[in-house]
Amino acid sequence: MTVKVSIIIPVYNAGVYIERAVNSILKQSLPQDELEVIFVDDGSTDDSAERLKEIADKAENFRVISMPNSGWPGRPRNVGVAQARGEYVHFLDQDDALGPKALEVLYDRARKNNSDIAVGKVKGNMRGPIRLFRESFDSVGPEFAELYETLTPHKMFRRQFLLDNDITFQEGRCRLEDQMFLAKAYPLAKSITVVGDVVCYDWSKRDDGSNNSKTRTEADRYYPWLAKTAQIVKANTVPGPARDAFLTRNYRIEVLRNTSTQGFLNGDPHSMEHYAASRKVALEEYSDSVREGLPPLWRFRAELLEADRVEDLRTVARRYRDVVSEVEFSGPARWRRGALVAPFRARLRYQNGDTVKVRKLGDAYGLDLALVEGIDGGPEWSFKDIENRAAIDFQLRERNKAQAWFPEVDSQVTVAEDGTVEIVGTVRIDPDTSACGGRLPKGLYDVHVNVQLLGIDRMARVEGGPVSEPLPCGGQRSWRRNIQAVPYWTRDGRLALDIGGNMHNVPEQSRGALGLVAKKVKRALAS
Repeated sequence: MTVKVSIIIPVYNAGVYIERAVNSILKQSLPQDELEVIFVDDGSTDDSAERLKEIADKAENFRVISMPNSGWPGRPRNVGVAQARGEYVHFLDQDDALGPKALEVLYDRARKNNSDIAVGKVKGNMRGPIRLFRESFDSVGPEFAELYETLTPHKMFRRQFLLDNDITFQEGRCRLEDQMFLAKAYPLAKSITVVGDVVCYDWSKRDDGSNNSKTRTEADRYYPWLAKTAQIVKANTVPGPARDAFLTRNYRIEVLRNTSTQGFLNGDPHSMEHYAASRKVALEEYSDSVREGLPPLWRFRAELLEADRVEDLRTVARRYRDVVSEVEFSGPARWRRGALVAPFRARLRYQNGDTVKVRKLGDAYGLDLALVEGIDGGPEWSFKDIENRAAIDFQLRERNKAQAWFPEVDSQVTVAEDGTVEIVGTVRIDPDTSACGGRLPKGLYDVHVNVQLLGIDRMARVEGGPVSEPLPCGGQRSWRRNIQAVPYWTRDGRLALDIGGNMHNVPEQSRGALGLVAKKVKRALAS
């Protein structure tokens, strides 16, 4: 039987936690004789070697490779790829797990679309929901900017694609080895499949917390690797969308985050070392087109960073750091053909209650004076790309399952007469299709909203309803599959959704308008 997928697991002192990964592999819908598992033991000093031998002795498709300790997962992964027999390889960390259909779905779709990489939906408590997985994509190219939301290697790769392009992990102790690997892989991939409708990877904290590093990062051991990542991207791309998508992400997350931390605001020496090192990378490795790709407020901050205007950066950061998102259901919401459809308006507010605004400057806009007043050049600074990275996502977070689904949203950015920037539109929650085109699993869902405007990104739970009461529309049965859906307010006054009709005992009521949809959502602190 041909091996379709090789799972490569670097191991170092995994102990009992290796059982989580192994159990998830044994439960795969892809037949065991079509996959192989390669453990690469990186010189473990505990009983991991014995555990791995015991596991491999019980399964013909499991094997163990032992090697002297290299200090980092890069070399074990490279050794695994070199020894793999599968058409595709999938990297799995020793304390993570695969979804039960992960390998079958990723492999079938990658083959169908002749893809070099297949990226599967991630769940877990190591980070929040990723917007990339709001839907599935048969084939996208490296210019698809949302790919760069996930720069971990926990994906499926065509093995020959890696070998032909000499795509390997940096070996030895380093930082950002995952990013450097994908800095080669993403730009060179001719086709990339995104699976958003099937949970493929569970990335969760261990109960002992040891897979969540708390080690303080030293600037001189981090930013040279960030510079190398940028160099790898540029070596594998031509100037254009694919290059800028990757580098814009890194400028925004790896560089500009250093201009708003509490340590930076306080002038902490360690934080100022990070600021200086990140600024050096920005000046040496990122082009004007990368900075121009940033949303307006971030672009203004980038200009301050590159000009080394530390006090102005602190002023701006203090002014926007406590901004919160606010959502208002702005009209009648009804059940339409089995879906709850509700119009909304979303905006950002400062702690004093004022909305975040823009000002007309000729045929362009100026940033809110509440952000830039008193900053040299700030009131005159202008932009036209008000929709750059402007977005809203309603997230249905399945309670106790560490996963989320994104219902359909139709929206646009508007500017009110007073300059308030808003996103207006309609959210449509269909129990039959809101799980990325599929049926929502039976369960309880908390409703969160992520609002992105001008470069400010804020998450909040929808609040403001009467305690423990259903919305006046009551339950509604799907016209296709007879699934009951009941929106209601939780005990702490937050909006939730009961799919299945068994978790929240609410009598079904007739269809009709939601009597409470005009009620404003209470302000929620940014997550």
